[in-house]
Amino acid sequence: MSATLDRIIEEVRQLPPDEQQQLREILDQQTMSKAQAERSKLSSAIRGKYADSLSGSDEFAARKAGEIALEDHRNTAAVVGRTDEG
Repeated sequence: MSATLDRIIEEVRQLPPDEQQQLREILDQQTMSKAQAERSKLSSAIRGKYADSLSGSDEFAARKAGEIALEDHRNTAAVVGRTDEG
């Protein structure tokens, strides 16, 4: 380790326990904030890359809507055909 790091570690060890705890909490908060920022950045990048693509459920819903529209069209045509015959 570097001399600076050794000095910092020694100074932290000399801190009273309550101040050591405060330092741990501050470092934990900074670590969590950095991790959250990295996750947010990654999430934004993924959303940006795939913003125009449909999810599996979106694709399924679109396909089903198309099938329903086709069935409705066929049923309407069948009903119209029957009334024309009558």
